[in-house]
Amino acid sequence: MSNRDNMNKRQRKMNFYSLISNVLSKIVLLICMIVMVQFSGCYSFTGGSVPDHLKTLQIAPVGDNSGYGNPAFKDKLSQQLFQKFKNDNSFSLLDRNGNARLNVSINGIIDQTTVINPGELESERKITVSCDAEYFDAVKKKQIWKKQFSNYGIYSVTSNAQLNRNAAVETALDRISDDILMAVVSGW
Repeated sequence: MSNRDNMNKRQRKMNFYSLISNVLSKIVLLICMIVMVQFSGCYSFTGGSVPDHLKTLQIAPVGDNSGYGNPAFKDKLSQQLFQKFKNDNSFSLLDRNGNARLNVSINGIIDQTTVINPGELESERKITVSCDAEYFDAVKKKQIWKKQFSNYGIYSVTSNAQLNRNAAVETALDRISDDILMAVVSGW
């Protein structure tokens, strides 16, 4: 057998081992992914710290003490909270007399300039919304928590500034509704 034949034989052997190694690594990866998917179903953010005796939740209409002058924002936050709690399924939602009660009020909407350099025209603004929320146990007649939530949205002022501003407020309200949901169901 020549050197060339020996090299070809070694090359084929190396290719075979490389193929086996490649297949085995993909099988291991597949097994890891299957295990991760299986275990991800075991972990949930919901229900972690909702007391057992609280089965129903009343979400009061959102109040607005911001002085911003757009009543659509409190309605939007009310709708978002209701929809997110409904989708989360930690509670049955009631119009009144729930085991737990959630009261939320918009306290402030602040419109600010983002960073601009000297000589530049303003192109973006940041709008920050702050809310107070109270989570109340109506069975034990005690407050579980009272917290302030704040979030923001960025919007362009170059065209359709009013429309963009309203969309930024809605972005902030959406983020706040997520934060409130997580605070209720996970206890942070």
